[in-house]
Amino acid sequence: MTAAPCRQAADPAPEPLAQGALRRTFGGLPGQFWFQWTGTLINRLGMFVQPFLVLYLTDARGLPAQQAGVLVAVWGAGALVGPLLGGWLADRVGRRATMTDAMLAAAVSLGALGAARSVPAIAVAALFAGVTADLYRPASSALVADVVRPADRARAFGLLFWAVNIGFAIAATAGGYLASAGYGLLFAVDAAT
Repeated sequence: MTAAPCRQAADPAPEPLAQGALRRTFGGLPGQFWFQWTGTLINRLGMFVQPFLVLYLTDARGLPAQQAGVLVAVWGAGALVGPLLGGWLADRVGRRATMTDAMLAAAVSLGALGAARSVPAIAVAALFAGVTADLYRPASSALVADVVRPADRARAFGLLFWAVNIGFAIAATAGGYLASAGYGLLFAVDAAT
């Protein structure tokens, strides 16, 4: 009796390099993460007011550059407080509630800033806008940790960082076009996103 020749199993066709890289970068993350990623991208695509604030204050409101600089610094002071408050709220109120309330508060603050006419009113609105601009981010980060398995978290946070940067880069360019049509459009679209 002769032994049958041994057949080797055929190796599967190798995956194209680009397809493998895409799968390693974007694959295996839960739908909840991609919903959040899309929301972050949309939010940052509409971030028009902050990069154009000093131009708005000097052009539309006629403020001297020094005063406009102080008001932008007021926004910055609020931006220092916002993430700290956001983290505290995320732990006490919950991630989704904090994110939702923070986004709504940011929209209201942008409307208030666009409507403010006096320097004190602009200062209060700028402080409120600074606090609320990134109030959602600690809750967003905590939510990523909640829904993405530990082995994929670094990649998920990197992708979320991409969404922030891609959105902001596009917003800075598009904001210039919108500003040429009127600063009110900047505030309206930013608040809507």
